This record gives sequence, C-alpha cells and structure tokens, in this order.
Amino acid sequence: MTLPLVTVVTLTKGRPETLVERALTSVARSEGVRVQHVVVADDCPFLRQEANRRELAERFPHAEFVHAAPEDHPDIPGYLAARLAYLRNLGIARARGAYVAHLDDDNAYHPGHLRSLVDALEADPAAEVAYSWRRLRTADGAGFVPDGEDPWHPVAERRTASYESLRRQGVFVPGSDVVRDAMRVVDGTVLARVDTNELMLRRETHARIPFPTDFTLWERILETTEDMALCRRLLEHGVRSVCTGRATVDYYMGGFSNAAALV
Repeated sequence: MTLPLVTVVTLTKGRPETLVERALTSVARSEGVRVQHVVVADDCPFLRQEANRRELAERFPHAEFVHAAPEDHPDIPGYLAARLAYLRNLGIARARGAYVAHLDDDNAYHPGHLRSLVDALEADPAAEVAYSWRRLRTADGAGFVPDGEDPWHPVAERRTASYESLRRQGVFVPGSDVVRDAMRVVDGTVLARVDTNELMLRRETHARIPFPTDFTLWERILETTEDMALCRRLLEHGVRSVCTGRATVDYYMGGFSNAAALV
C-alpha cells in the first residue's frame, strides 16, 4: 500500500540552526506518510549560497530549497503578513502531495503529526482542513504556560482580557502548556486562530483558497497574521474542518509574533 504524499511548506530567512535542528529534522522523522518538504528562503543569506542548499539537499533528500531573491520577485509585498502569505503561496504552488501542511523554521512536528492529520481528513471526506493542537516550549525545550496572559495579543494591556476570553472558549487551560486552537463560528462569534504549524489542507482547497495577500487598514491595526486571515477566509467559504484533539506540534516561544512572551 502506497503511503500518502504530504507537502510541507517552511519559510526561513536567517535561522539555519533551528531550520536544521527542528523543522528539517522533525519532518524527516515523520511516520506513516511520504513527505515533500518545500523550504522557501526569503532572501536568506545562508540559503542564497548554492553550496549550502546543495549540502542540505544531500542531508535531507526529501527537501527542496527555493531561494526567493528580491530581483526574481519584484511584486513581493513589504508588509510582513502579506509577505509571508505571498511566500507561503509560492511554496504551495510547488506542492505535489494531495495534502499540504506548514511548519515554521523554529518549530517541530511529533513523528505522528502528519499522519494524524491525514487520518482525520480521510475519515471525513467532506472535510477540507484538519488541524492539531500545539504544546508551547521555551528555547531549551521546557514547557511554557501562558499564566493568565495571551502572549500573541499585540496590546500588552489587553493580554489578560484576551486570555480570559480564550479560556472561556477552551483555547487556554490554566496550568497547561497546550494551546487548544480552534476554527469555528458559534452564535455569530468567529474563532479563527489555528496556527499555521497545526494546519493541513487538501491541495485543491489551497488552490481555491490561497493565503490572502491583501490586508485592510483595520487588519493591520489589529496585527492580523496571515494564518488568522486564512482561517477567516476558510470560514467565510464554509469550509469544513476537523481537529485531531492532539498536541502534536512543539511550538517554541520567542519568535516574532510573541517576542515579549519570555521577557
């Protein structure tokens, strides 16, 4: 029996150590699937060098490396969320798998992560999106508990209120380092916060509904991320999603979206 082929898209810029130690290594250890790992480098000094790309390709034969140089992509947006969306779509366009997943260069999958998402989609043919939960980690791998504040809220003064709201919706559980992300509409309230690292879409769904690259002024004020924008777009299109209910992603704190979390 042929194992399903999953395309994993990873963006990177200047973190070759975590790219290798976490993203590339964890994808290579995936169980129960075949993997095509598309690594898109955003004008990355390390991957600009052909010798470095060749060396990594030899170490990780399941991976391919795309260097997105500014001169080759003059239309790439300058606004960060739009830029990331553009680059993710660039990687998705190279997908050969029936399913497309995403992983940031500083995070890691558990070995059964991709297979659990494939199983969720195969168990529900009407579903077009599957997602997991994530376990928060510090740089040294210890568990990180949000402790009453939403570390992703852009306004420091509102992080406690945001945490409480998400706690009521089951996303945060006091004392737990697991974020139980969700994508749903309940009584007119939209909850669209499935992190990119947790997502898997059928390839044809991604082709129909790419990451949005246009962000309104209000979305920019709210610092809407590209994954939140995608989740909202999927909900607007009535796309059915399923959740594994398992924390199969190790999400390391201290990146751009939560830089203040460890201060």
